[in-house]
Amino acid sequence: MMRRTLFVMLTCAVWLLAFAAPPVLAAEPGTGQNTVTPTKTKVHAKKPHHGKAPHPAKAHQDSAARRPDTQGPLSLVVVGDIMLEDGPMDAMRKGQDPFAGFASLFAGADIRIGNLECVVATTGSPEDDKPNVFRVHPRALKYIKRHFDAVGLANNHSGDFGPQAFAQMLGLLKHNQIGVYGGGMNLSEAHTPWIIERKGVRVAILGYDEFQPRSFEADTDRPGVAWSEDSQVLRDIRAARSVHKADVVIPVMHWGWEDPIANDRQRQLARLMIDAGADAVIGGHPHQLQDTERYKGKPIFYSLGNFVFDGFPLPINYLGWALRMELDKTGVQNIKVHVSHIGPTGLPKPGKVLADPTLR
Repeated sequence: MMRRTLFVMLTCAVWLLAFAAPPVLAAEPGTGQNTVTPTKTKVHAKKPHHGKAPHPAKAHQDSAARRPDTQGPLSLVVVGDIMLEDGPMDAMRKGQDPFAGFASLFAGADIRIGNLECVVATTGSPEDDKPNVFRVHPRALKYIKRHFDAVGLANNHSGDFGPQAFAQMLGLLKHNQIGVYGGGMNLSEAHTPWIIERKGVRVAILGYDEFQPRSFEADTDRPGVAWSEDSQVLRDIRAARSVHKADVVIPVMHWGWEDPIANDRQRQLARLMIDAGADAVIGGHPHQLQDTERYKGKPIFYSLGNFVFDGFPLPINYLGWALRMELDKTGVQNIKVHVSHIGPTGLPKPGKVLADPTLR
């Protein structure tokens, strides 16, 4: 009886010690394991790897290496006007990628955006009395999605086939997971920035049109573009920081005349936007390059010119810039300009890479 009692007591003691001891495999405090919840970011899907499955330890190391860098910098590529009808559409029908010449630049960037200066839809009717209207088949989205994270709709052609076609385009872009700035299903959406976070830097992109027709403007119950009203633009920029908590705010403008030098209106508004908190101002619409400058240390590109476009009579219309900007939480740190030479069918090919022209 005594032996049985001792055996029971020893067994109980062993079990108590086992549960009281700390687990040998638990992560030690301060190692960083299981202590950080990664910010959800939009990432580009990679092709599936069909080879040998990685070792579990190697897979864990790779996962840790891919965590967003909380310091930045991140790279943003911005291009000018993209019109995919006519020559570019003919190329796509043949299976040719109209952006292929700049594929490596896009692939090496964290964020890629550009101004989509045509309607992507199958419905709608052309606007009366408008001399040039552009509409392309949704098959073009295959190529846009391949190279761009978001497109700007605040321009004088995205409404060429009416609100119904504009709404269809918004739906198609959303279905293809392509972001939008400068347009929406109503006035509020059109003025809401596109927000994206990469490498711990939260970026807000806004878009505005101030080239007629103003009938393309969104309303409380009508899809359309964000129109450029100074007071509203400044409120949107401030809200991008205060409401949307952006670290970097960049408005993209559709403005100016078809001249090589920006006009007084462009300069006045660019300065107002920077005074309101914009970190850079980027413009388009003149279908040619315009001058650049710095205001309070912030870069201003008044027009990047065309990027994919045909049908123009002059050589200056077939030269554009693709900007590569490095951003961190304090704003724009480095800029390089990749020159684009557009062929007669509207497709761009890369040229020289230039130092930041705003510092000249």
